[in-house]
Amino acid sequence: MSVKIHKAKVVGYEMRVEEVKLMERLSLDGVWWLTEFELGEGEKQKAFAPNFPLPPERTIPAQVPGVVHLDLMRAGKLPDPFYRLNELVVRWVEEREWWYRREFEVAKEFLDHDALELVFHGLDTAATIWLNGEKIGETDNMFVPHRFNVKGVLREGRNTVVVKFDSPTRVAEEREQRFGPLHSSFYRPRPYLRKAQYSFGWDWGPRLPTTGIWRSVELCAYNVACIRNLWAYVVNLGDDHSSAQVRVEAEIDAVKEAEARVRFMLQHGEQQFVACVPATLQTGTNIVYADITVTNPHLWFPNGLGAQPLYTLRCCIEVGEETVDEKVVRVGLRKVELVQEPDDEGKTFVIRINGVPVFCKGANWVPADNFLPRATKERYRDLLQKAASANMNMLRVWGGGIYEDEAFYDACDELGIMVWQDFMFACAEYPEEEWFHEQVRLEAETVVKQLRHHPCIVLWCGNNENDWFNYMKVWGQRDKFYGETVYAKILPEVCQRLDPSRPYWQSSPFGGDDPNSMSEGDRHSWDVWFREDHTAYLRDTGRFISEFGFQAPPNLATIETFTAPEDRYPNSKVMEHHDKMADGIQRIYRYMANHFKVPSDFSEWIFVAQLLQGEALKTGITHWRRRKFKTSGALFWQLNDCWQVVSWSVLDYFDRPKMGYYFAKRAFSPLLVTIAPTSPPSVWIVNDYLTPVQGDIVVKVQDVCGKIFWERHESLAVEPNSSSQVMTVDLPEDFDPCKHLISAEFYLPSDKREPVTYDVLFLAPYKHILLPEADLVVELEGDGEAFTLCTRCDVFVKGLWFWVEGDPDVVFSDNAFDLLPNMSRQISLHLSRPLTLRELRKRLKFWLYR
Repeated sequence: MSVKIHKAKVVGYEMRVEEVKLMERLSLDGVWWLTEFELGEGEKQKAFAPNFPLPPERTIPAQVPGVVHLDLMRAGKLPDPFYRLNELVVRWVEEREWWYRREFEVAKEFLDHDALELVFHGLDTAATIWLNGEKIGETDNMFVPHRFNVKGVLREGRNTVVVKFDSPTRVAEEREQRFGPLHSSFYRPRPYLRKAQYSFGWDWGPRLPTTGIWRSVELCAYNVACIRNLWAYVVNLGDDHSSAQVRVEAEIDAVKEAEARVRFMLQHGEQQFVACVPATLQTGTNIVYADITVTNPHLWFPNGLGAQPLYTLRCCIEVGEETVDEKVVRVGLRKVELVQEPDDEGKTFVIRINGVPVFCKGANWVPADNFLPRATKERYRDLLQKAASANMNMLRVWGGGIYEDEAFYDACDELGIMVWQDFMFACAEYPEEEWFHEQVRLEAETVVKQLRHHPCIVLWCGNNENDWFNYMKVWGQRDKFYGETVYAKILPEVCQRLDPSRPYWQSSPFGGDDPNSMSEGDRHSWDVWFREDHTAYLRDTGRFISEFGFQAPPNLATIETFTAPEDRYPNSKVMEHHDKMADGIQRIYRYMANHFKVPSDFSEWIFVAQLLQGEALKTGITHWRRRKFKTSGALFWQLNDCWQVVSWSVLDYFDRPKMGYYFAKRAFSPLLVTIAPTSPPSVWIVNDYLTPVQGDIVVKVQDVCGKIFWERHESLAVEPNSSSQVMTVDLPEDFDPCKHLISAEFYLPSDKREPVTYDVLFLAPYKHILLPEADLVVELEGDGEAFTLCTRCDVFVKGLWFWVEGDPDVVFSDNAFDLLPNMSRQISLHLSRPLTLRELRKRLKFWLYR
């Protein structure tokens, strides 16, 4: 039996030093055996029997957690589905039945516990489970853990567990035949299966519906009772933040009645707050809570607005002299409000944290891989650190993916990234049958209880675009809104009952008579890209833009991982296959031709396409930030990719930044100077800091060689958490939009050499501007992995992009930026492998738009 020594110094009572006998766990992760069968053949052959002889020609080792595709690839039986057109070649995997098997040993002492459970933390998706030849359960929801009572089935010594997975497409199609067709994007039957909807294909992802034990498996043994869920939330926060009333709550499952003491301790550094609650535990589920007054609370704030302190919340159950279970989680103390108040444009949509209105800056998050077990804790951290480094404070976990791994939410807690959390319903009608409602209710209850202790989650959202699609009659005239019961009744009831600390929002987009209204609620701004050029963002006055975006290809190094040399031109069959948006490549060409010279060289085309995406993101973000808090959020589509693809992402499948990443990073800067293409042009400063900022602004009209035609200097005091127009630009009579530019630079008193923020505006498209030859000066300092780069030029430089040959994963502090005439910029770069200064000078390359 596991033994843990627990010693705590507690204010209010003395906690004795004792042996804490906690839940005992036996991991079943690792190597299993995987066997392929034709549909229905496994049970006919009694493959669930412990003594079933595994056919060697159809059996391979399997890794758990894992999925079938990865095991087949490791065994050499499946080509890489991401390479060229292999996605089409591997379709047979979804049409088979797959059986997992493992033998394991159990000691007698383990069996002596009051409760024995076999826990699958993730089964993808339609599964039947046998233990020692006895069927113990069936599942058909990949989003939640599945827990089976195996008392009386588990044996001393050798045991055999077998899991059969049915074909996901067969299950979905059979249900569609039984209950009737529903409409959905990309694969019609998918709404009938509680499986990651993107796995059936999306307009940025391949059709690779996975199968497997995709999260960990364990045996759990405990006596009397165990703590299932533990959380804390702020009930009331004083106006001066000097105290907070905090409720701590534990959900306890008991296998027998018992008189118990439930102890809570909330701790941060030297702060400790405790409560002890006597409880008569009944067999089944028990809720135990206490209210604690926390003085001088350390409050959690979003990235850029304050710190992210995390308290340790500890709970233990004492029965007599024995501690039978203990659970520890991290929590953050903060108050969340969704403020919707009438104004002259309709109704606001402002997220307020601890009383502070927040302009939400960020992106939409999709699953980090089509094969989810590949997404490691380290990869989550890298992606989320890149988001935080790009000044983002919010990510929307989109409703066609998954409820993410704990590593995702832990990192968001630590980095101050707020999470808009969709429930997993997207672009479809969903069943209105009672069996489906019960399944969804259980899913929602499980997910809310699992995730609610994370301070990063600030909003629950019912679905992605289903209300909007119903309003627009995308599926035609229907007899009812299929799925409405889920979003309008089940989910809000679950959220209110289990998590009163956060708002629930029915859909995205949602608000007003038109769910995609500009006057209230959140909005998906897709007129741009689908119908219009990105300059149309300037006409969008939505209150919170939760989706908008523009496609671009990944970097050449990434393209080389999924193409053969003969595929490397924009509209090759393979490149078009790796852009799942209909006419996606053609749209890039069309919009590129509006703004830039269209190159014939493939590498040049990649650069210009990425530059176009960057300009589009900058146009939208800076426009909506100028409107702060008329518009209160800008979340672009999308941060990341699940495979190598031409998509809306700014970080490709290997987490490598496109140019758009750096454009977004600058556009999200906490202090931003931006020039609006109004008549006359107007200069704005946005300050996200909660303190005023003093500085000097310099605005010029000059030509591309640096000759100045108009100039104005002013000292400014910029109000905290504000956006304001600070001047208009008087264009000279001889202003030529094809030769002259407008620039604005903002300097802090502490550094007059380099502006903290600057902007450039041409009033003609770049394709009409004759840019001079640039004699760029580049200086490097450093050694190993960390270097400093200083660059300058005496003429205007557009879209200066650096990279290092042989190191596609180098991280720059800034890149793809414009240089004003005679401006110097200093940036840092961090290599993925060390180089000498001499080697780096040879390998450092750059591109600029001409």
